[in-house]
Amino acid sequence: MATSTFNIQLDSDLKRRVEEVSSGIGLTPTAVFNVFARQFVAHRGFPFAVVTPVPTEREFTEQMDSTYLSMRDGNATEHELIET
Repeated sequence: MATSTFNIQLDSDLKRRVEEVSSGIGLTPTAVFNVFARQFVAHRGFPFAVVTPVPTEREFTEQMDSTYLSMRDGNATEHELIET
């Protein structure tokens, strides 16, 4: 089977983490991306759900505190959680 090079750019920390995890399961990053590419083609898209991550309790609290302060200071007229 002929091979081709596929260059991608990753955040440095993500690259390091991919290398650590792939090494931990006995694979190279190249093998990992080959598995992903084959599954992507076989599923005609992502082989898993691509969703927005659920915020941690801390992230949610910070977001709500910020929204509250904005509302208190008169910078918001309707709370984004109220259904209209």
